[in-house]
Amino acid sequence: MEAYDRIHSKADLREFIAEDRKAQPPRYGVVYATFFDPIFKLKTLLRKCEYHKNNKSIYHLIMFAILRHRFRKLQYSLGSEIGFNVFGKGLIIWHGQRIITNGEARVGDHCSISSGVVIGQGNGGAPRIGNNVELTINSTVIGGISIADNVRIGANALVVKDIDEANTTWGGVPARKISDRGTIEHPVKVS
Repeated sequence: MEAYDRIHSKADLREFIAEDRKAQPPRYGVVYATFFDPIFKLKTLLRKCEYHKNNKSIYHLIMFAILRHRFRKLQYSLGSEIGFNVFGKGLIIWHGQRIITNGEARVGDHCSISSGVVIGQGNGGAPRIGNNVELTINSTVIGGISIADNVRIGANALVVKDIDEANTTWGGVPARKISDRGTIEHPVKVS
């Protein structure tokens, strides 16, 4: 998986924000989401911080410092700590409270996370998580492990080993496979 310092131009920034907006279902309508929703504000500030952090000039350093302050203030009000350049585009945050992500972790495109999710560093490094992965409430992924695409991690699950099987569901402590259905549903077979 490549590094996620991919937001270098204003076009990249617009693309990431548009993908995040398209992926996130608006609560209470589009106007509320655009102007008042703290999750939308959090993701927009995250992407703007990443843009300015990835560009090295005095202007970008100053803007990064200003936006990072606003971002930290908002994320701390939610009790969260989200690293920069961790998530690919199309990020969905269902509930923004108590989300902790290590800045060295890498998460693919169209990831879905909920309240209480921890993506942390452990023995051997930080996790590498594929595309279309859903991390449900209070799930934890720790260590230098990798998770395949289209995987669903159940509530309160603790993942400490690689998950190589795509399109599966995992749960429990420690996590084990509980279903062959992941985030991409199998087509219905007609007999």
